[in-house]
Amino acid sequence: MTAQQPVREFLKSGPGQEPVIVEGLFRAEAARVFKAFTDAEEVSCWFIPKAGGLVSVNIDLKVGGRWCFVIEKTQEKQIHFEGEYLVIDAPNRLEFSWRHVQEFADGTREATDSSKVAVTFTQMGKATEVKLRHEAIKTEDARRGVGGGWDGCFGRLAAFVTD
Repeated sequence: MTAQQPVREFLKSGPGQEPVIVEGLFRAEAARVFKAFTDAEEVSCWFIPKAGGLVSVNIDLKVGGRWCFVIEKTQEKQIHFEGEYLVIDAPNRLEFSWRHVQEFADGTREATDSSKVAVTFTQMGKATEVKLRHEAIKTEDARRGVGGGWDGCFGRLAAFVTD
């Protein structure tokens, strides 16, 4: 028997399943939650699912605009997530491509294949239902990591938007 798995409040798909589905009801207006996904200062407050934060956040919020969230930077390498905005329908829908990248001091770069994230924000009274679908992640291990990451992020997002 393995150690007990942490309770997943927001992860709706099974561990490692394709696509990764994460959903939550947040006690805030849709525009407020949408801003938390699209404003660099706000993203840096909730995106990483553990204590700490992002090294930097760059967002060019327009269709075709690029985004980059740096999670680690040393003299040897930089690790970040990056992508491009595909759909922006504030405050209802956001779609973007996604890659996990390592860039090394010698100029080499390792990146995962591009995957896609689609997020909907539905106003429900004084709350907002957020549904996130992250698809085209190539391996089961990567889907497990992404699912756990989004689950933790949604937990921090819930605390952030209701403060």
